[in-house]
Amino acid sequence: MWKESYTLSRSQAADFLNVSTRSIDRYVKSGKLSYKKIANKVLLNKDEVMALKKDYDMLHQNQSAVVTDVVNHGTSSIGWMSDTERLSEIDQMIDQKIERFFLVFKEKEKLIEDKNKIIFMLQQRVGELESKIQSMIALPDYNEEKQKAVLEKKKLEQKINELNKNLWIEKTKNLISLGFLLVIIGLVIVFFWITQ
Repeated sequence: MWKESYTLSRSQAADFLNVSTRSIDRYVKSGKLSYKKIANKVLLNKDEVMALKKDYDMLHQNQSAVVTDVVNHGTSSIGWMSDTERLSEIDQMIDQKIERFFLVFKEKEKLIEDKNKIIFMLQQRVGELESKIQSMIALPDYNEEKQKAVLEKKKLEQKINELNKNLWIEKTKNLISLGFLLVIIGLVIVFFWITQ
């Protein structure tokens, strides 16, 4: 009977929850999701994944209610809360958003790190090609080999330049996102101090 409920793969669960498979692995490690290994395949409990999705949906609705309350100056469904409780609720919401943002930020940093490794490997290959070109001895096909090596070097240099440009764009996007988040948090804090 337990086999019937363990039917979702990691990728299926990730798609259903709209998260990465790394997030699924974290949920398994933290005990939020249980799994069974069947024929070297990791399968997750469908009921647990659906319950987690339901919790996420409820959390999203609660966050929307809190944001609506902030906008309406306490006239929404949680208007009965005291200012301290409301601030605590907002603080929790902000902490969750910041935590989620930093998870995305870390994933982007990992992608940037991977791109840096690729750039390093390509630069090593360019160095090898330069050494090969310099150490070639005069043979009938010397010019042809040299031309091939020079063309490959140019292609690799173009790839390095392209990756460096993409890396710079990713870093800029991350900094802009972080700045935007800090400005929003600052505005929310200032707003609550003013309304106190």
